Amino acid sequence: MKYIITFGFVITIGTMSLAQTMGKILYTETQKLDIQVEGIDESIAAMLPKTRSVNKDLIFNSNESLYLTADESESEDTELSSDDGSVRIMFQSDDDVSQLYKSFESQKAINQRGLFGKTFIVEEPLDKKKWKITNEKIKYLGYECQKAVIEEEDKFIVAWFTSQIPVKIGPEYYDGLPGAILLISKNDGELEIKAQKVKLDESLAHDIKIPDGGKKVSNEEFESIREEKEKEMEKMYRRRTIRRN
Repeated sequence: MKYIITFGFVITIGTMSLAQTMGKILYTETQKLDIQVEGIDESIAAMLPKTRSVNKDLIFNSNESLYLTADESESEDTELSSDDGSVRIMFQSDDDVSQLYKSFESQKAINQRGLFGKTFIVEEPLDKKKWKITNEKIKYLGYECQKAVIEEEDKFIVAWFTSQIPVKIGPEYYDGLPGAILLISKNDGELEIKAQKVKLDESLAHDIKIPDGGKKVSNEEFESIREEKEKEMEKMYRRRTIRRN
């Protein structure tokens, strides 16, 4: 009888551990928009948004993750123009096709990115983050979280991670801590990423698929194409294009 009780206890703990390393986290990304356009009239300036937000899902298991736009997120292009048509400002978003796959075994990222109606695949190695873990702790969404920072010349990043979800995952390219990252703040709020909901469920791991739609290019090639297209659009339509990176 004692043997049977002990056996059941071990199986229960094993199931709990498995569930904690598989699941989905819903985040909200909010980016500040610092838009400055010379010659713009006050009526349009007053309409310019200060921030832009999008909901993203992070589906994960212990070896890989997929970060993509959530089903309930609405991402639309917006255009503002002056009465005489001399000034047009287009807010464009490619969030609908954006997917970031990360393999922690091979230390590789595959990023599906949209650009002016075309889709590209950018493959690159995962870089190791220089996190400094502090002793500060908070409670967030019922999880005990610990603070970690990256402080470099051009950026200051604050992350809050929880070892109660023992996988080195996080939104966007933020990862590498001994637990799931639930909160990110870059450069004092220039970018804020906040987890809204955590669902631990091993069946969700089957939703992780490697993005394969689009032309394969290097990151340098993608940035060169984007710069060329933006110059082409500005010249053709004489408008300023505001994009979310």
